[in-house]
Amino acid sequence: MIIKELSKEYTKIEKKLHSINNYLYNNPELGYEEIKSSKKIIEFLKQSVGIKDFQYFDDIPTAFVGKLKGRKSSKENIAICIEYDALPGIGHACGHNVISSIGLGAIYLLSKYTNDLNNDVTIVGCPAEEIIPLTFKNGGGGGKIKLIKKGVFNETKAALMIHPATRDEVDPLMIAVKQIDVEFYGKAAHASGSPYVGKNALDAQILAYNSISVLRQQLKTTEKVHGIITNGGESANIIPDFTRSSWMIRAQQTSELKKLESKIIKCFKSAALATGCKLNIIEGNGIYENLVTDKKLATIFTKFSKELSIDIKTNKDFDQSKNGSTDFGNISKLIPSLHAFLAIVPDDGKVVNHQPEFADATLTTAAKETIRNGSVLLAATVLELQK
Repeated sequence: MIIKELSKEYTKIEKKLHSINNYLYNNPELGYEEIKSSKKIIEFLKQSVGIKDFQYFDDIPTAFVGKLKGRKSSKENIAICIEYDALPGIGHACGHNVISSIGLGAIYLLSKYTNDLNNDVTIVGCPAEEIIPLTFKNGGGGGKIKLIKKGVFNETKAALMIHPATRDEVDPLMIAVKQIDVEFYGKAAHASGSPYVGKNALDAQILAYNSISVLRQQLKTTEKVHGIITNGGESANIIPDFTRSSWMIRAQQTSELKKLESKIIKCFKSAALATGCKLNIIEGNGIYENLVTDKKLATIFTKFSKELSIDIKTNKDFDQSKNGSTDFGNISKLIPSLHAFLAIVPDDGKVVNHQPEFADATLTTAAKETIRNGSVLLAATVLELQK
């Protein structure tokens, strides 16, 4: 019954949500720079949901917490998390515009059921989920990690969000990841006239890159290492005296990540030793922990998914060597959490996250259906938690 009621109520706000989804798509902003995006979202929450109680952060200007008050006075709240940062060059190719639209739809629906809420419901605007190189002004991601340190989730009893994907999955095994940027310092020289005088910092990067490529043969299928060279020198006839690269190191569990990181660091140290260059490693904004899905939340979400005729699967049904990472994992290590996937494209490998085609898919009929279903599912799950 509640699914039908929520679905009917959703039709009243559907056009506004599509408008926001399109706006975010057309105005992609990188992490910690989502000025237009956060402003648009907050306007919706004020005008369409009636939220007046907001918390802002001077040092994280695009983050916010909006509170929908329940019928009882309680310190505890249930959090709906949204993301709205884009990727460099390919915009919303991870579908964060859809994540925001779903979260906004859910909080709107819940605003019609405040008499049934024993807890306040917060909508947490989480900037910078995407990890981008630290050479960017606001690189490094980790928006939720910073909000955790601010105490945003100290009184939260459950946290939920939905991510658009290529499959319908209630408990994806999002893996742990750490970002590092790596600098090599060598000595410049004429590349033809006096190369023996120089120390080639590009050789150091290439040597480390190749060492890591060789190491991959011995890695588990759930362990990933990938990087790019962000500065490879200035001119072909100058021995590069400085180079920089950006890397992500991933493993199924945070404990395994630390072991893998040790192996990767040895590749960089050996490259420095072989080329005579100095090594400098720059840490990112913290480790993204592996995701832990709460069983109770998963059970509730699955029940309502079936009512919507969604054949929701568990992680046992999929190849778990394909997974990415999220700083929502850090939240899931602290409180009961749900970070479900809903498909906006078929799981046939033709279109996947972090492709321009996936960004375009966020505007399709399938994406609109996912926004509707996701909004209803999150709202229904929160309401079920009140019983």
